Amino acid sequence: MERGETVHGAKRWYFPDGFLPKGKSGERVSHESLCVMNLNKIPAKVRMTILFDDMEPITYELEIPSMRDLHIRLDKLEPSLPREKPYGIFVESSVEIVAQLSRLDVSEDHYTLMTTVGYSEG
Repeated sequence: MERGETVHGAKRWYFPDGFLPKGKSGERVSHESLCVMNLNKIPAKVRMTILFDDMEPITYELEIPSMRDLHIRLDKLEPSLPREKPYGIFVESSVEIVAQLSRLDVSEDHYTLMTTVGYSEG
């Protein structure tokens, strides 16, 4: 980073309340998205670790290009995450990023949308 350049975000983000609900309404599917914004002049190398209470963690690695905002659909990851099972998300990045978690639940007659900016460090 150049001297005097503004830092946006943090290198570590924590989201302790992850959950992929079951449910589908027409073409809409219940899902969570981790939204990651990279405002740096270089790509962000990101590691996302999913933690469970009764199984081993699952880790995903991805790269967010410079000056981009990526929406990562957690229901489309490989290996896939289990539905109806609570988990937490720990995100580590090589550079500062901004992260937000959103959940869309269409399992009932009405839709529910939840979004939160996680706890961050560094």
